[in-house]
Amino acid sequence: MRTLLVVSRAHAETAFRLAEEMHRDGSGITILFTGRGTHHTSDMELIKRLGFADLITMETEFDSPLDEVRAIGYGEFVRILEKCERTFSWI
Repeated sequence: MRTLLVVSRAHAETAFRLAEEMHRDGSGITILFTGRGTHHTSDMELIKRLGFADLITMETEFDSPLDEVRAIGYGEFVRILEKCERTFSWI
């Protein structure tokens, strides 16, 4: 099972803990940072902590300079949505 987590707010510690728990339970995790949530991509300690997940941003909104965070276009976003059986937003 794969889960997409959309993080668009500055305070998302609870969402990250939930993602870690879902990962421990065997779910694959993709985290999309958008809006005010993109600032998390500059926190190297957090990025390392979330290393189990696919970390992405939208290329039209933010392109992180980190190799660990990938900027994607609309077509790839749709493919990710199709692969994920669960989606939740932290807005």
